[in-house]
This record gives sequence, structure tokens and C-alpha cells, in this order.
Amino acid sequence: MTLTRASVETILVRRAGKLLTALGLAVTYVGSNADLNDPIGYALRKLGYSVASLTAVADADLAGLGADDTDALLDLAEYRLLESIVGNWDLADVTVLQRTERLGTLRPDKRLEQLAAQLSEYGVGVGKLQTGMISLDFAEHVETDSE
Repeated sequence: MTLTRASVETILVRRAGKLLTALGLAVTYVGSNADLNDPIGYALRKLGYSVASLTAVADADLAGLGADDTDALLDLAEYRLLESIVGNWDLADVTVLQRTERLGTLRPDKRLEQLAAQLSEYGVGVGKLQTGMISLDFAEHVETDSE
């Protein structure tokens, strides 16, 4: 199964479409949603793949993705998308006469926390194994009596 840009966009829009709409971001999922370039490209780069263009991730960029990395790609892309949404969040609570809209409470902060915990399954956000050498700097000494 080859993953396409349109299929990734479809899933991302299903996961965060209402938040995209609330901020006036694009909610198309036909493979050309400019607001999803960064999340998809970010996810690919985090998984060790490369993209031909940062501003136009294409089907060819997704073609080399291994089947084992599909869920990680989708979760990483959603995480980056939600980070972008939070960064652009300018909606506030509004009260007009007796009507109150609590738009500030719609921020997806809790979902970001859940995704961050889930991403550790893929090794994202955990330390990298490094090697090194420990020098104890000691030597065995023979003690002699100098009497």
C-alpha cells in the first residue's frame, strides 16, 4: 500500500478539521492543502526521510515511507499540526449581553499532551543512545617499607 498526500491530508483533516475551520485555515484534502505542508514534512523528517521541497510535500516524498512508519507519520503530523494551531490561536472568550462563547477553551492543549506521550512509542522525544569511555585514572602501587 502506497501512502499518498491526499490520504494523509484526509486523516489529518478528520482529526483536526474543526480546529482548522475555527482558525480559518484550509480544510481541503485533495493533496494540495498548503496548511498541511509543514506538518507532513516535519513528520517525514523526524522519521529520517527527506522531502524535495519544504513548501510542497508531494506523493513522491511519501513513496519511500515504510509500512511500519505510517502510524508514526500520522501521529507526528497531527502533533505538529496541533502545535501550529496552538501557535496561531487568537480566539478568546466573548460575552455579548447574555450570550457567552468560550472559544479560548477549545485550544487542543490536552490532545497535544496525549500525543506527546504516545509519540514516545516511536522513539520521538526520548534520549538517544550514545557511547563513550570512562577513564578511572588509577594504578596499582606496591608499597614498600623504607625503614
